[in-house]
Amino acid sequence: MSNTAVVEESGELTAPRARYRASIGGDSHEEFVAARITLVEVGTGQKVSEEDVDYL
Repeated sequence: MSNTAVVEESGELTAPRARYRASIGGDSHEEFVAARITLVEVGTGQKVSEEDVDYL
């Protein structure tokens, strides 16, 4: 059994996903991390802790 969440395409993920894609390969590591955190939080419905940020 996998602990990977399967997320259906939803309107609420559209903007965070676009932001994340735009940040990949961009000039700002901070924007990449912020976009990744937002995508994870919206996708899972859970707040990302400071400890978890180190693994993103």
